[in-house]
Amino acid sequence: MLRQELKKMSRSELLEMLIDQTNENEALRKQLREAQSQLVNRNLVCENAGSIAEAALQLNGVFEAAQEACDQYTANIRARYSEIEERCRLLEEETEEKCQKMIEEAERKADEHVKAANEKIEQLMNQSAMLKGILADFNNG
Repeated sequence: MLRQELKKMSRSELLEMLIDQTNENEALRKQLREAQSQLVNRNLVCENAGSIAEAALQLNGVFEAAQEACDQYTANIRARYSEIEERCRLLEEETEEKCQKMIEEAERKADEHVKAANEKIEQLMNQSAMLKGILADFNNG
């Protein structure tokens, strides 16, 4: 699966992929249990095989099929895990970038508010000084 396809997938889609893999895992486990069940019943295997050599060949085939299924499942899980891990890494990077931009924007706005407040305070202080001067002139005059 391409990286871009993974980026486009939502978390629910990723979880669905994981659920599908879990279901596939259960199916493969069931197949493995069935194969093991057949192996346990050696009498049946020996009856179907004409000789010990034929029975060994049949058992070997069952083991090979079970191993092949297990290998295929494991490879599939590893591939899916890598895809999901990469998607998570990309999401984390994206989130960090967004957070950094939000912090920078908040700091910029805070600086603007502080500057505006300082200007307003200075205006009020100038007005206060001017009013004190007028009041002093009024009281002296």
